[in-house]
Amino acid sequence: MGKINAEKIKTRLIHLKKQHRDLDDGIITAFKMHTEDQVVSKLKLKKLHLKEEIVQLERDLEEI
Repeated sequence: MGKINAEKIKTRLIHLKKQHRDLDDGIITAFKMHTEDQVVSKLKLKKLHLKEEIVQLERDLEEI
């Protein structure tokens, strides 16, 4: 059971890290395009939530 769970966590981490990188690129693009601060703030907040989830899953993975 632990191995299956670990694989699910690893797969989820890969997906989240890609989303995190994509958001980083989106934030950079938004700055270059002089996008409204409110939009950029929402992107940054989403990126922060992704990072928090990544950190938690990495901790969970260490405990398995």
